[in-house]
Amino acid sequence: MDTRRIRFAKAVLPFVLLPGLLSCSVKEDRAECPVYVTVLTDRFMQKGINEGMVSFAADELIKREAISFLSYVRGGYEQACPRKYARAAVLAGVENSRVEEETLMVNPGCQAGRVWAFGTSFSAEQDEYVVDAVPHKQYCLVKFLFDGSPTAPEGYPWRFRLVAECAGMNIYTLEPVPGPYCPAIGPNAVGEWLGTLPRQRSNNMQLEVFRPLEGSETEGPTEYVIDLGKAFEKQGYDWTAEDLKDIEVKVGFVNAKLTLTIEDWEGEDDYKNIDI
Repeated sequence: MDTRRIRFAKAVLPFVLLPGLLSCSVKEDRAECPVYVTVLTDRFMQKGINEGMVSFAADELIKREAISFLSYVRGGYEQACPRKYARAAVLAGVENSRVEEETLMVNPGCQAGRVWAFGTSFSAEQDEYVVDAVPHKQYCLVKFLFDGSPTAPEGYPWRFRLVAECAGMNIYTLEPVPGPYCPAIGPNAVGEWLGTLPRQRSNNMQLEVFRPLEGSETEGPTEYVIDLGKAFEKQGYDWTAEDLKDIEVKVGFVNAKLTLTIEDWEGEDDYKNIDI
C-alpha cells in the first residue's frame, strides 16, 4: 500500500470531522421557533359538556375555533404559539353571545348562557407546553319560586327583568366586562322561571316587575323595582369566586315579599334567607 496516501488520509480526517463537531457544540437560537401548546379539554367533558370553543392569542388573535371535545379526548387540542407571552381560553355555553377580540358579550336583550370557562396566560420556553383546562362556572342561575312552587299560578300577570351593569367577560382573565344587561324573565316550556346573571363587578343590580303589553312577553312599563343587589350583598354573595353560586328568589303572593336564598350548586345544604 502507498504509505503516502495513508499519511495524507490521517492528515485530512480531523478537518473533515471538524465542521460536524462545531455544529453540535453551538446551541440553536430557538427564540423565533413556535411552542406547540396542547390544551387538554377532558375536564369539560367530565362536566357533561361536549362542545365549546378554543381561542389562542398573543399580541393579536392566533386562532379561534368551535370544537367538539369528544374529538380531543386524552390527546388535547394542539396549537402553535409564539415563544413568548401568549394566552389560551376554552369556553362552553356561549349561546346568545358573541366574541369580539378578547371579550365575550351577551347579545342585547338576550339572556346570558350558562358559561363554563377556562383562561390562562403563559410564557413557554420549551418546544412543547401542556395546559390542563379546568372549567369554572361563570354564571349565577336565578330560580324563581312562587310560594314554594317553581311555576306561577294560572293567570299570573307579571314578568321580571334582571338589570345588571356587566354583560360580558374577558375570555382569558375571566374578569367581568361592563355592558347593559336587561333580559326579560318569564315561564319556560315547562313553566319554570329561570334567569341567568353573568359574572358582575359589584351588586349593582335590580329586579324590575312589569306587566307585558298585549302580544309581547318582553315589553311593558315597569311597575315595581326591587334592589336585588342589596339582597345579594346581605347574603355575602361573592362575585369573585372561581365558581359562582346560584340563587333562589321566592315570590310571595299574599304579602308581596321576596325571599332570596343562595344555593350551593354542588349540592351542599347551606342556605340563608333574607326578605327584601
